Amino acid sequence: MAFSEKDATPAYSPIQDDQSSDSARESDELLHNGYPTARPHRASRRRQAFIVIGGLVALLAYSILLTTATSMWWKKQQIHGANVIDTPIRGYVEYEPTYFKMTETSKDYGLVGQPSEELDKNWSKIMQYFYAEIPKEYMQKLGREQEGIRLPNGNYLANYAFIHQLHCLKRLYQSYFPDYYWPDMTEEETELQHEHSLHCLQMLVEQVMCKADETPLTMYWFNESILPGGNRTIAHECVNWDRLLEGMEINKVDPFTPGLLVHPKFGPVLPNGRQTHLDNRIGYVKHATPLDRTQWP
Repeated sequence: MAFSEKDATPAYSPIQDDQSSDSARESDELLHNGYPTARPHRASRRRQAFIVIGGLVALLAYSILLTTATSMWWKKQQIHGANVIDTPIRGYVEYEPTYFKMTETSKDYGLVGQPSEELDKNWSKIMQYFYAEIPKEYMQKLGREQEGIRLPNGNYLANYAFIHQLHCLKRLYQSYFPDYYWPDMTEEETELQHEHSLHCLQMLVEQVMCKADETPLTMYWFNESILPGGNRTIAHECVNWDRLLEGMEINKVDPFTPGLLVHPKFGPVLPNGRQTHLDNRIGYVKHATPLDRTQWP
């Protein structure tokens, strides 16, 4: 079959240069007039993603900072104990893990070994803090000004419980050696000493139950006995003793200062200081009652 020139029409017609230019101008106009194109749309989505991620990172950082600050505050509060009661020496009470030595014979005991001059000095270093002073504002908060013992500087005489408890341990220890510490005791003194010891035991029972050291003492067997024993080499939650004594050093009172303690009824307690002779060497009074301060202000 023969083809004519009319039938030889090309399959497509090329776009003219002027048409191509018009299309390009139309695209430029759309771009400059703010119509969305594919590239700006992808950039906007990336910006949104960055904002979301940045917000999450900032929230996470804030949460970590808040948790850390709260934890640090709580640890700082916890180191001073539960703060259930107020005490003038709260700032000097700091708890820390403490390990006790596994000592089993009296030669290793610095406070309750065999009587000696060195051992007595160890007790004296502690008992110098037996009397302390507390601020008058604290006494007023307790509502005890009328019944308290006021010192010349306006503060009040006190005795911190832990020192009193150590005093009780000292007296119990000394009761094992009466001939050494109270030679030639009379029958009355023997009875007073017995009552004093029971009084001290009661205070210590109350203290152990009050503080309730929750440290578990694991057990082990001995080579020499069928009975199990406790392993004390474990951390206990204890006060920093040196730090506590810093506060006691500031607040301690020397009762032997002449004229410092004056009983409203009986007069000066220690008129001759350390040279004063006290009739009651046992240091305990049976059936004692508080002085009527309305009669003896």
